Amino acid sequence: MRWLESQIETRARLDKQVTERAYAELASSVANPRQAPTFVFDDLEQADGAVCAALRYCGVEPGEVPANETDLENRIEYLCRPSGTMRRTVRLEPNWYKNAFGALLGQLDTGEPIALLPQTLGGYKYHDPSTGRKVKVNATTAAHIEPEAVFFYRPLPSKPLSVRDLVQFIFNVFDVSDYLLVLLAAIVATVVGLLPAWANQVAFGVVIPSGQEGLILPIGMLLLGVAISTALINICRNLVMERVSLKLDIATEAATFARLLSLPTSFFKQYSSGNLSVRVSQVSMLTQLITSLILGSGLTFVLSIVYLFQIAAYASSLVLPALLIVLVQATFTALTTVLIARYNRLAMDANAKLSGTVTALLNGIQKIKLAGAENRAFAKWAHSYSDYARATYNIPGFLSAVPAIVAFIGMLGTIAIYYFAGVSQMNIADYMSFNVAYGQMNASIMIIAGAAAQFAQIKPMAEMVAPILEAEPEIAADKPSVETLTGGLEVSGVSFRYNESSPYVINNLSFKVRPGEYVALVGKSGCGKSTIMRLLLGFEKPERGSIFYGPYDVSKVDLRSLRQSIGTVMQDGKLFMGDIFSNITISSPTATLDDAWAAAELAGIADDIRKMPMGMQTIVTEGGGGVSGGQRQRLMIARAICGKRSILMFDEATSALDNKTQKHVSDSLDSLKCTRIVVAHRLSTVRHCDRILVVDGGTIAEEGTYEELIERDGIFAELVARQRLDTQ
Repeated sequence: MRWLESQIETRARLDKQVTERAYAELASSVANPRQAPTFVFDDLEQADGAVCAALRYCGVEPGEVPANETDLENRIEYLCRPSGTMRRTVRLEPNWYKNAFGALLGQLDTGEPIALLPQTLGGYKYHDPSTGRKVKVNATTAAHIEPEAVFFYRPLPSKPLSVRDLVQFIFNVFDVSDYLLVLLAAIVATVVGLLPAWANQVAFGVVIPSGQEGLILPIGMLLLGVAISTALINICRNLVMERVSLKLDIATEAATFARLLSLPTSFFKQYSSGNLSVRVSQVSMLTQLITSLILGSGLTFVLSIVYLFQIAAYASSLVLPALLIVLVQATFTALTTVLIARYNRLAMDANAKLSGTVTALLNGIQKIKLAGAENRAFAKWAHSYSDYARATYNIPGFLSAVPAIVAFIGMLGTIAIYYFAGVSQMNIADYMSFNVAYGQMNASIMIIAGAAAQFAQIKPMAEMVAPILEAEPEIAADKPSVETLTGGLEVSGVSFRYNESSPYVINNLSFKVRPGEYVALVGKSGCGKSTIMRLLLGFEKPERGSIFYGPYDVSKVDLRSLRQSIGTVMQDGKLFMGDIFSNITISSPTATLDDAWAAAELAGIADDIRKMPMGMQTIVTEGGGGVSGGQRQRLMIARAICGKRSILMFDEATSALDNKTQKHVSDSLDSLKCTRIVVAHRLSTVRHCDRILVVDGGTIAEEGTYEELIERDGIFAELVARQRLDTQ
């Protein structure tokens, strides 16, 4: 009865949350989205308010925190989870506020949490809880801020995205101060670029005709000063662009990786790890390319018009010829670079496939050597590399000669300029000034022409990153987080197949598991046991039917929060590169060293760890190198039980353990009093289960205890008899 009341209360709370979100959405439709009331966070504590302010600066709405949650780290997790916002702890060095960017959660020396937010024109500010006023961060106020803070990364929207959404993300990353700095640097560089032509006018129009030797040194110093100033201004402009580029790089790579982690497991079946790594790197390259086109080439084009007016001032008769020559060069360069971009697309695809092949061969190097298949492995690599080499190097000879042709057009243009200058009887001072201004304009126009090649690369790059952007993330702001699980679950009429043309792997499957029950799934190989586990964890979506954990429908909740509430050991589970402590606590970030040892004791691996050279700090390689198969399984069991979760799911988790160790693990798990669902091939390990579900043909063929199923003399009894014969 108590359990039923808990379900009713949870359902009522979820209904209330959906209603509150609906009101918030209605309010935002008639008000500024940044100012619309949220209704959910009116009574939050100071820490929640600071986190909410930081998240809203990142352009996302915070999630809801359970009323009974008291742990600060968990509260932050609840607030960040709906949007998939990533965070990390950073150290605030002296004068950090001068160069930092992005929203931070800090703490005053009085213990009060604050949101450290960038100001419009640079620097940081925070809301002082005691005075209610906004305070600018400077040397004095920074001394009262604790040196540790939490940095929040701006996430990509939790929906299928297009290139337009990516451009919007870029604009949101930059502050007004970034745009002003880039614009100011471009204007100053353009103005300084006008000085060399003026200096030449003075030198050849005044100083040299006057014959006064005493003016040579001053004009020489003037020309040197102009050259140095131009170089320094260009350096400053490059530093500004580098700062903007770095800021975008950090934001894009963090957002891309966060999005990758939010995608369903079915997405990763479509691409090899090498292929996927190339596509991920293309996201950052694409954002840099778009930024360069807008803030670099676009701004250069607008400001280069100034050089045209300067040319008209010194040599109006040469404006039209100079403009025609520059346009011919730019048009030819743009057209040829577009053609080159087509070959670049083929090279990108070939490079992604080559990277996938190399990664697969390196991961399987041990198997290749054991099989003596080095020659075949080399042949496979050579085939992939040949495709890449053909796409990269075998381009038409005409395109290879483009730089020489452009230079030849420039030479013809110079001859034409000499001719028109002679015909118009231009004096030397005006010509020398024109020549400098023409060179500046020509350089600017050629930069814009080069932008055509960049623009042509947008489409192939967008096609490369499209699978990552267009995939539907598992997380969504409108999906509530799972707070606590009672331990019970229900599978109702679930049917599943991997594609529409294949038969059903799971067909109208239904069963219930009560809180604290120990249930085993058994059956012949290929009957669908592991698929059922994947469905229970939300790795696969049923074609029909529903799966409930108490009041939570798997299809309508945040799957990441659901999986964090379940301890899981999958059949193909692996260890991560790192120390044993990190491997045990990776799914329980707040766990201490004592928690890790307690989990290791329950999993029967503690004694083995103590015998290792560095105990919990012993390093294991990716996949579990350096430990035996049984030790690897026990480490993964320790990882699953470290968080003291109410449900444990094991898929062949003890297949490599001997009977003695198996009994120790089983007895330890009995003491946890949690719900356990196990998939087992070795049927002797399920003798003490409360209930055994025999899967056959994608449905439950038999159900009962070990003794009941043996007496029934059906499928289960046949499987037991067959295993007994195999062991004799």
